[in-house]
Amino acid sequence: MKFSPSIWIPVLQKFYKSLEIPVVIYGSQIIYVNLGIAFESKDIDLLIYDVYPHTVFVNAYRKAFSEENVRIEVFVKNRETIYHLFTKYGVSIEIFAPPKEESPLTLFADEILFKERDGISYWTLSLEAYAVIQANRKEGIRDIDVSRFRLIKDQINWDKVITLGRKMNIERVKEFIELVNSST
Repeated sequence: MKFSPSIWIPVLQKFYKSLEIPVVIYGSQIIYVNLGIAFESKDIDLLIYDVYPHTVFVNAYRKAFSEENVRIEVFVKNRETIYHLFTKYGVSIEIFAPPKEESPLTLFADEILFKERDGISYWTLSLEAYAVIQANRKEGIRDIDVSRFRLIKDQINWDKVITLGRKMNIERVKEFIELVNSST
């Protein structure tokens, strides 16, 4: 199920403001924070540098939403710790702590930007780093990512995407660029 920006943006804003650790915007929310363009989303994605006790996120949620009961699941998948917070609004919050050597925060440290959107200051990845990440998804290039990037392709520095793409699989990056710029 996907949620309208009118649902997930207020959840993101409240939760992000309540965090007391450094957190970087991830997923399609990168486009929202960088450009103000928000898509329907199944969840809110965030990235962190280290693994933290789950109580850090429980306390942030309680502070943001004045709720005592919080449901959180913490699991490890392929060495990546994932915190999954369930909200009463339906949209969930997923916080990823990948191993440092595989983390976008390590690979693209120079692409972490401080941006303001709708009165909230966020740490986020650049659109160019996000393009490289989406081109290199383990399950392959997704149609949804191609569609989203087609809508914003004129606001992307594609030469920079190529340069950043050399940190991952440059062939997949080139394929992604070709798909985004094709007419169908």
